[in-house]
Amino acid sequence: MPLSHSGAFLAFRYRDFSLLSLNQLCLCLAVLIQEVVISYSLYQLTQNPLSLGLVALAELIPFICLSLLGGHWADRFNRQKILQWGFSCSAAIPLLFIALFHAYQQQAIPQGALLLGIYSLMFCLGILRGIYSPSFNSLRPFLVPEHAYANASAWTAMIWQIGAIAGPLCAGLLFSQFGLASALYFVFALCCAGSIALYALSAREFPRASAQRMAESLKEALLFALRHRLMFWAILLDLATALFCGIAVLLPVFAEDILHQGAEGLGILRAAPAAGSCLMMLCLTLVSPMQHAWRNMLMASLGIACCTLAFALSPFFWLSAALLAAVGALDSISMVIRQTLFQQLPPKALLGRVAALNGILVTSGNQFGALHASFMARYFTAVPATLIGGGICLLIGCASLMRTRDLLKAPDSHDRYALPTTEKQSR
Repeated sequence: MPLSHSGAFLAFRYRDFSLLSLNQLCLCLAVLIQEVVISYSLYQLTQNPLSLGLVALAELIPFICLSLLGGHWADRFNRQKILQWGFSCSAAIPLLFIALFHAYQQQAIPQGALLLGIYSLMFCLGILRGIYSPSFNSLRPFLVPEHAYANASAWTAMIWQIGAIAGPLCAGLLFSQFGLASALYFVFALCCAGSIALYALSAREFPRASAQRMAESLKEALLFALRHRLMFWAILLDLATALFCGIAVLLPVFAEDILHQGAEGLGILRAAPAAGSCLMMLCLTLVSPMQHAWRNMLMASLGIACCTLAFALSPFFWLSAALLAAVGALDSISMVIRQTLFQQLPPKALLGRVAALNGILVTSGNQFGALHASFMARYFTAVPATLIGGGICLLIGCASLMRTRDLLKAPDSHDRYALPTTEKQSR
């Protein structure tokens, strides 16, 4: 139905969705501010891009190992309580970072102990995220009625992008003007505000999955995702893009050594993809990317590869920022397509496990992409590493186009895209 001015904010008429959105904004700001200031401080300390990739790996390993368990728990137990406890525990992480860096500055611990402490805290953060992320991602459909779900999804995507823009900018400003400790205290305050919002949610019960063994439970979610052709190919292409064009981890190197812009420049570079994504999200509220979905995914992937290649060769700061904004805008197209499929197709009793699977794919792709980029930069320097990654992504996109030409001609219907991946297409 058409939206009036008040209808545009339909989802916010429901108290619990507003509270979860507040938590979402606090979470996004806290994660990005902490990530930017820790990565920048670590690079200043080591001057080694590989150390940035190891931070990503330290968080990725427990996240992957525990996300499926977290999704299983979300479908078997009360996902709201899991989210409340898991998120609240994460508020201690920034305080522990402050204590760790303070001990190093006072020469109470050597540099090796500082690095070990940083990686250990990121490992703990990965554990907590693996436990509560599936509950967070599968809670939203229970907070608003069916007719408000599309509006809630649009606002959820918009809030992520607003946080992704504001987070790096705040990080660069806080770090340059007030220092590392003040930035991390601000992260702690955001975690506290987000925890208060979660505990203010109304108590509720959820439909629970059947009491089956965990392996069978997770297999059910995996087979569900693989059974849909568009979902399968969208996941595959999105992983390739994240793995070979994930250059966010190298932005401290570009900001410091290539573009010579410092912490504030890093904040702008980190915010640029989110700014582009936010503008694209506004366009996607008018024109759905699900029309000719696979064509749109391919165009977005090829565009990201080309922009990544251009970014590697750019000598100008604002041109680099504009190219990153274009990467964010193109990435938002594939993100909306993938999230729409993962949120609308599964039954509600399967949402937690499917959300866990989606979270693992997205996070592992981004984190392995960060590790790949940092490893390549360690041995080839940042510019050649970025060129190699963009070139590989371009080749994969072209290969995908050749293998899936039938999807480009297929009618835009979920029934068509739901065919098993093993089924042969006849023309």
